[in-house]
Amino acid sequence: MSTSDTAADFGEHAARIELARCLDVCLDCRRCVDLCGVFSEAIDLVGSLGHAESGLLTPLEQDRILSLCSHCDQCRDDCPHRPGVGEAAVDLPAAVEGVAAAVHRSGRTGWRSAFVVRALASDGAMRWARRFRGPLNRLLRGREGGVSRRALSMLIGVTSDRPVPRIADQSFTDWFSLREPAIAAVAPSVLVVPTCLIDQFAPEIGQATVTTLEGCGVRCVPSGVICCGGGLLESGQVDRFLRVAETNLALLSEGDCADPIVVLQPGCAEVLRSDYPREFGQRAAAVASRVRGAFEHLDARSSMEAPGDGASLPDVVGVISSPRAAATGEEDLLIARLEGRGVRVVRIPSGPVGESSAALLSTRDTAESAPGPAEVADDVPLVGLSVLVNGALERRLGRAVEPAQNLLPALFPAVADP
Repeated sequence: MSTSDTAADFGEHAARIELARCLDVCLDCRRCVDLCGVFSEAIDLVGSLGHAESGLLTPLEQDRILSLCSHCDQCRDDCPHRPGVGEAAVDLPAAVEGVAAAVHRSGRTGWRSAFVVRALASDGAMRWARRFRGPLNRLLRGREGGVSRRALSMLIGVTSDRPVPRIADQSFTDWFSLREPAIAAVAPSVLVVPTCLIDQFAPEIGQATVTTLEGCGVRCVPSGVICCGGGLLESGQVDRFLRVAETNLALLSEGDCADPIVVLQPGCAEVLRSDYPREFGQRAAAVASRVRGAFEHLDARSSMEAPGDGASLPDVVGVISSPRAAATGEEDLLIARLEGRGVRVVRIPSGPVGESSAALLSTRDTAESAPGPAEVADDVPLVGLSVLVNGALERRLGRAVEPAQNLLPALFPAVADP
């Protein structure tokens, strides 16, 4: 079932009834109960009603459950009751997005709740924002919950209660357009999708990834795609998501291109792999089959025994484990590479943290579910694959969380003559 079908067929009341139906099946099955906080929260809320059904939950209680969804699709992938497999035809992620779409269409969320997500999906809007990054960044640097952050929240809807990255002085796209190609045009090439978060807030991650890819003999070509539109889908702006996805599919399949597509954030790779085919069918499936994460593509080209660039690695590393990074396999590849170099890895669960631009509107990662395993000493470095998850965990743990992409040169060796 596609989210566009769900949103078109259901008003908010009917969308919430469908969500309750899916939750009842899930709570009877409980196969996915350990995947994320959605199921434990639903169990607690329904359990507090006695021997009741999910249909008795109030919209506010449903929204508490929905706020914990990270849109990783893990509950859909192996569901014994999913459409075409089980009679119940349960598609919980589509039901979640259907409620979000119905609420957005009702207009109750207001224009500010959609402003930032729309802006990040628009290259023109971000060029405008970049001209005013000085005053915007001063507001973003304000204390969480403080006057400047509350003012910014009232102005454009960005939550005042979570860490928000600063707009970079130079976008990844601008950096890429100004650089000299570091590898011959005859080398194997990939199309690079930086994602809006890397492009506008963390271009250094994109730079490190491109440098490592080129060092391994891979020519990087800009795809023309920046934002996957996942934040639009999560925030209920289905029509806008479909327009962005349609444009992106045209760019990624232009001229019957068959080059691999390297997406620099795991959550966005999952949108291209899962959400696009669900909405657009076979044409999108052909594009989705070419999508790779940076670790995935480099891992396929470099042997595990390769020594890297000679950079030293710590004895122990804490890896922030987020649902989407786990779903794409990037997290497992990172850990396998570290362990292959003799590094002991401790997984640190991120908890309910949003990974797309829609999380900039949310306070869900302020829940008191902060991980803090005793075995991770203060001097153990922490790394993570997702920009927004890293920021949220820095706040929770009171410690720096570095981009895992900074380890790429140490884990994947450059070839002598790319």
